Amino acid sequence: MYLFLDSSTYIQVGILRKDFSWIHHEIIKNKKGSHIIHSLIYSALKEKGFETTDIEGIFLANGPGSYTGIRVAEGLSQILEIEGVPVYSFYHFEVPRFCGLTEYDFFAEAFKGEVFHYKFAEEKSSSLISEEDFLGIDLAQGKGFHLEGTILNRKLSSVYELFEKKSSDIFSKVFERAEHLPPYYYRTAEKEFKIPQK
Repeated sequence: MYLFLDSSTYIQVGILRKDFSWIHHEIIKNKKGSHIIHSLIYSALKEKGFETTDIEGIFLANGPGSYTGIRVAEGLSQILEIEGVPVYSFYHFEVPRFCGLTEYDFFAEAFKGEVFHYKFAEEKSSSLISEEDFLGIDLAQGKGFHLEGTILNRKLSSVYELFEKKSSDIFSKVFERAEHLPPYYYRTAEKEFKIPQK
């Protein structure tokens, strides 16, 4: 079986079969992930009759997100990787592509009055835009994605729903790629920790 971890926005913990269908999947909308993720993993494994030694690999959603959020699941994955468990990571904005879409936009609230925007088309791009600019973007039906499906009171398609409905499509592609990608933060460290000048 495989373990799925995500702490980039909320906490996601999942257990996947070898065909990448769900045995267990839960989303905890708690920003204090470091306080609960260990117990969530332990409880999920115990409830389904598994031990940590049964983990054949970890699927890690490694952003985009904040430094504080991403480090929780990334840190756990690194510990298990040292013990020989392979880590297969991906970014949330890749999920619609794994499900067969050839053109779409992904958005996430990036704090500081900004929205992260990833555009997937012939030319891919990512940027931070103002909340006002986000609200002015004209999106084709079904071509705008957000983790939960609603951002700044605007209804988009949900990546969480894709996880639920198309896990085999998503995780088979991540498995084939077989990479532990670095965390994808909204901003560089220099911008994230810059103290505003008075």
